[in-house]
Amino acid sequence: MEANDPARFSAYYADDMTLTFGNSPQIVGREDIVAAFSSKLDHVESLGHELVEVWEEDGGVVFFESLGRWTLRNGEIVEIKAASKITIVDGKFVDQRIYVDNAPVDAALERERA
Repeated sequence: MEANDPARFSAYYADDMTLTFGNSPQIVGREDIVAAFSSKLDHVESLGHELVEVWEEDGGVVFFESLGRWTLRNGEIVEIKAASKITIVDGKFVDQRIYVDNAPVDAALERERA
């Protein structure tokens, strides 16, 4: 994700991975998930994550709190907090649930386009 290189970040995804952003409909399948991430990442210079806390549970379940640092093409930096749950099986993400409010990023992108 940090590299904004879909071939690299999708290598961690199972073919039938599921992704859910908060209350949004679930996205199923590596290709559709990459397309969903790319639709946002294609409009920014970079996205980095600082891990605040990480909890590993049984069954390949990992919870983490992070600070996302979005750098826009105009140089503006937008920081937002998020929490995620990932399930990993055989070294691949099979499910990811992201709880984040991307409204500040969307507003900054809208200002940039204006």
